[in-house]
Amino acid sequence: MERWRLVAGHVPDPLALTLLVVCLAIAVVEAALALRGAGPGRPALPRRTRLGLFTLRMLGLLALLTVGLELTLARETVRPVGPRVAVLVDASASMALADAERPGAKTTPRIDRLRSFWSAGAPARAAWREQGLSPGLRSFADRSRPIAETDADELKVPVDGPASDLARALAELAQAPDAGEPGLATDDPRPLAAVLVLSDGLFEGTGTSGQPGQDPLLLAARALGVPITTVSAGAPAIRDVAVAELHAGEFAFVENVTEFSAELIAHGLADTPVDVDLRRDGALVASTRVTLAADGVPVPVRFEVAPDRVGQFVHEIAVRPLPGEATLANNRRAFVVKVLRDKVRVLHVAGRPDWDVRALRTLLGRDPNVELLSYYILRSVEDADRDDPSAELSLIAFPTDELFKEQLGSFDLVILHNFDAINHQVGVYLGDIASYVQEGGALVVIGGDMGLATGDYPGVLATTLPVDTRRPTGTLTDSYRPALSDAGRRHPITAWLAALPPDWSTLPAFDSYNPVQLAPHAASIASAVLLTAQGGAPLLAIAEPGKGRSLVLATGATWRLGFAADLPLVDGARPYDLLWLGAVRWLLRDAAAERLSLETDRPSYLRGQPVTLRATALTPSYAPEPAVPLAWEVRPLGAVEPPPASTTTSTPPTFLLSEGTWTTDALGRASDTLPGRLPVGAYEAMAWRTGPSGQVDGPPPARARRVFLVDEPGHELARVDADPGEQRLQALAEATGGRFLRARDGDALPSSLPLAELGDEGPGLRIDSRRSVPLWDGPWALLLALIGLGGEALLRRRAGLR
Repeated sequence: MERWRLVAGHVPDPLALTLLVVCLAIAVVEAALALRGAGPGRPALPRRTRLGLFTLRMLGLLALLTVGLELTLARETVRPVGPRVAVLVDASASMALADAERPGAKTTPRIDRLRSFWSAGAPARAAWREQGLSPGLRSFADRSRPIAETDADELKVPVDGPASDLARALAELAQAPDAGEPGLATDDPRPLAAVLVLSDGLFEGTGTSGQPGQDPLLLAARALGVPITTVSAGAPAIRDVAVAELHAGEFAFVENVTEFSAELIAHGLADTPVDVDLRRDGALVASTRVTLAADGVPVPVRFEVAPDRVGQFVHEIAVRPLPGEATLANNRRAFVVKVLRDKVRVLHVAGRPDWDVRALRTLLGRDPNVELLSYYILRSVEDADRDDPSAELSLIAFPTDELFKEQLGSFDLVILHNFDAINHQVGVYLGDIASYVQEGGALVVIGGDMGLATGDYPGVLATTLPVDTRRPTGTLTDSYRPALSDAGRRHPITAWLAALPPDWSTLPAFDSYNPVQLAPHAASIASAVLLTAQGGAPLLAIAEPGKGRSLVLATGATWRLGFAADLPLVDGARPYDLLWLGAVRWLLRDAAAERLSLETDRPSYLRGQPVTLRATALTPSYAPEPAVPLAWEVRPLGAVEPPPASTTTSTPPTFLLSEGTWTTDALGRASDTLPGRLPVGAYEAMAWRTGPSGQVDGPPPARARRVFLVDEPGHELARVDADPGEQRLQALAEATGGRFLRARDGDALPSSLPLAELGDEGPGLRIDSRRSVPLWDGPWALLLALIGLGGEALLRRRAGLR
């Protein structure tokens, strides 16, 4: 049908409009009084003249209003329309699961079951349109999105979204549409009368509190205020096993037993044995076998592990796939664990008290993170070879067997400080100490007038040390100044000395030295000399035998670096502290010894969240190091760099996801934020020092490493049973006055939906076409004003009026 409307193109501000109305009212009242005839001070006029004056006055005022308000005559073609019906289609990953009406029957993906239901409901949807209802389709997972009209009839939506959030989708229906979102009309005046939800009902976090009044889904539905009709897409029979719950802390301690556990929930696999693996950075750590329980009954699985090294690692509990599973996406759960040192256990054994022993004991003893067991062995072999061995001694026996056999593996570091092992009957344990180092332990041998001087470290222990200890060296007591080797300038133990004068003039001289030589096997255990004595002989040497590390210091005079007069401080620390704390860090493989650390702002992220990387660079004395050029990269955990591409292809390597460069600030820090584009998975980030040009000369530099996870916003696949979903959908329909339907039962889409009582907001009009005729834009409005006002003026003059 058609309708005509008068539309004002210009509306004055309130004050001007008020003045205009007052003036028009005065003009109309004055013309009406003149129309009544003679009055005080007014001559009698014929009725025809009075009507003419009134008509011309009204004609002039109408012309002025037309021009002033820019009046336009609009001709519109309209048709009545009814309210909107929102159709919400679940597009989460659970909709791709295939289930069946009964065990052994043919399975059907849930989304396919919904598509068949929707196609069969075409006559019902046509009936909606005849009633004036207008359906609008939207898919929802973590958020809702419009479905294009070309995909609406066949529900062509990808079902790969994270956990579905129906409460958010309902809340978005109650809000004003986003003008920037395609597929939505921002000026649609039609009210919402009903909602139709097509889903399997697996909405994470709903219905779990035990308090229906606090369910966010029901609260959002009631706030919307319209009936919600629900259609269940699931079926009761499904075959699947999932890692449902994960119990793991963010931290663990090296060599301490920690427990990682999970709960397995299976359907259709009762009494089936299944293998479960625990992996660390992709490598198998442990495996166990459990028997699955009845549908929905959790089965615990536990792993007890003792981490063997510090660092950050991605662990994963994974169920090995079983035949016929509905999905394998829920067979594994990953988590990040940072392995720390609880306390560093140090065994310090000295042959006798002296200043050097006292200095090291004091330094280690004041560190709260060090558990120090320090012994002076005062009973020698002569005490055992007495005339009367039954006579009591004032000194208790040294617990050699307990320390060097039973408890040796519990120590992180063993220090033999000027210790004559054979004289104290420890020689029989040197093989145990050698095995301890080969298996990952750390050993320090400090010289003096015993131990190295007396040849107390022969045999298999000598194979783990960088210098030759098979024969006595004696002790030299001449004063000398050590020298820093080329390797020492780069090594984290001694690199801080490079900032001091090279002639050692600012540091005190030493007064003792064991003239050792490099061992014949030094090259095979990655030995290096960091400090040299007279004639370039080794003074401080290191090695990495097997999985462990060893250090030999062929002097007992380093205490002078901490107690001499006019001792220089390096970054506020004594040289003695820098030397030994750097040595301990290196021996224990502490990440701080690398002087470059890399962190993320959190161990795991939800898909779409940005990832922040932060690097910190330190000087050799562990002070902030500014203006350091760094490079960084992010790649999937375990990705191996592909071989160089051939000249016939220009495809970039897919293993590298992101890379960049940094320069540290005045506090030695640098950071960058990656946009949230990483897919779900485990990743490792690495950073390393580069030259000013960004290139690295020489051997590859040490890399700081950090691992992190990107995960889905929810874990709705942890529980895939459709029965709880049906109960949620039915409760939602009953709570809002809608209907509940099951697609698997053959229920049909109703041609008459429960609708909200909208009152005056019910049926409306839709404008299909509009034609506008401007009345003010042309000569006719001006001509009409001239005729009306000019004609009135002439007629008044002829009638003898002013």
